Amino acid sequence: MKIYKIALALLSLLGGPLTWAQNTARVTITAPEGLNQTVSLTAERVQFHETLGVGLADTKYENLGGVDLSTQKNGAIAVELDKPTMVWMTIKPNTGGAGTAANVGNAGTSSPGASGMGSTTGTANAGPASTSTQSKTQLLYLKPGDNLTVKLNGEKGIEFSGSNAAYQQFLGDYYRQNHYQYLPAFSYKPTQIDNQSILKQSDSLQQLRQTRYKEFSSANTVDKEFAAYVQAISMTEPYLLQALVMDREMRKNRPVKLDAEQQKKLSELTLQNFKPMPDEALLSQTYRNELRNWIRLSATQGSTDGQNAMSAQTLEKAYQLTQEKLKDYPRQREYLSTYWLNQASIAYPTTQTARTLLADYLNKYPQSKQVAYFDKVLTTKEQLKSGTMAPDVTLLGVDSTQVSLSSLRGNPMILAFAFNLKQHEPSLKALEESHKDKVNFVYVNVAPGIPFSTWKQYTEARPGVMHLWASEQTIEELKNKYAIEPGHPFVLIDAQGRIVNRWIPMGFPESKTLQTELDRVAGR
Repeated sequence: MKIYKIALALLSLLGGPLTWAQNTARVTITAPEGLNQTVSLTAERVQFHETLGVGLADTKYENLGGVDLSTQKNGAIAVELDKPTMVWMTIKPNTGGAGTAANVGNAGTSSPGASGMGSTTGTANAGPASTSTQSKTQLLYLKPGDNLTVKLNGEKGIEFSGSNAAYQQFLGDYYRQNHYQYLPAFSYKPTQIDNQSILKQSDSLQQLRQTRYKEFSSANTVDKEFAAYVQAISMTEPYLLQALVMDREMRKNRPVKLDAEQQKKLSELTLQNFKPMPDEALLSQTYRNELRNWIRLSATQGSTDGQNAMSAQTLEKAYQLTQEKLKDYPRQREYLSTYWLNQASIAYPTTQTARTLLADYLNKYPQSKQVAYFDKVLTTKEQLKSGTMAPDVTLLGVDSTQVSLSSLRGNPMILAFAFNLKQHEPSLKALEESHKDKVNFVYVNVAPGIPFSTWKQYTEARPGVMHLWASEQTIEELKNKYAIEPGHPFVLIDAQGRIVNRWIPMGFPESKTLQTELDRVAGR
């Protein structure tokens, strides 16, 4: 017995299993016999992490595991947490139905104004087990140390017990993943221009949420994170639905571009309705999206920037507005400062704006884990100047032979980094033909997760064209040597292997810059 106690004490001091257990939530899934479903959990962690194509992504979705209820009646999933986290529980039939996980809830009703907001894919107001071929999702709010039991009761819905069960029931009754998932229940018709009726139902839902939350908070001691999450969603979703209806009316169901006045009307919905919430509201993805949108719209007022693109000057203004408008919200200020710095690092060919922001960022957040990443990216970009030798990288050809970029010298070549199968090829075929025998076109697959065997099937042999495949390790090498990102996917290299232009923009439907540069190296 003494040895056992000593072992426990040592484990506690060393931060072993006892410490780990304190930072773990346990979710136990139970079900009656014969329920042929699989339950999986996905954590929505709000943290910046490196992602190919976008630099730093602000949300990391982590697969936590699952339970196959066709082979067992219950199972437990351990979720390691250091703070409250939103977790998506997906209930999927094993019978291979046509449904997909979309709507959130656990108690279907015929009206959004009733107590249950649950629905399943394809049937707006069905209960979670109303058919065996539909997937459904349920939002969970988990904290370190939670011990939650989720009991699936077939057509009777989901029953929660254990730690913070009341939170899960409240979310299931009144909250879904995003505002789009209410549209079927609101009888929204995509082909219909006038959908004003859904706004009345949205108002009714907001009132219901406020009433139920008042009852909920009076009966429970509510975490500030949970309170901020609920309040943030309740603030943003009504005007986002209003924007959706207004946009539909303006376009009259046609794929037309909105004029400046129409864009202004839509922008005013966010500018007039969004209000900063406590820092804990960052738990909500909808809130994070609107927080960025609010600052972006404030920065672009009076500018000539397009609806999505921001000039370097406007981005600097957005960074500055973030410091001013969020001075009383330190976590949101750091979150959004990181976001703008990331945009400055990947969106522009030059690094001047990013370096300016990084100097201020380093002064404000010297302990940030992101500083080293930004410095590495900017240093790489600064080395890719016209006239310097193109970095050498070895990739895999269609015939499985290793091909180094240096071995392709002799003709000018255009490297086209493809982030999905056959990207760029349809739009560049005309340029391939017009520059035949003058410029070689090299398409480099940098899409993670696409096996060589799959990629190979989609390649098409053509004169003057080469297809190369990058492994996960080589993709990392390309990131470090070429700073690859979708906005500037082309690199023009001369016959001697020197960079002519690394920062050729994507362009739509075609890149005029690319055509001009190709004509130049082809001697036209």
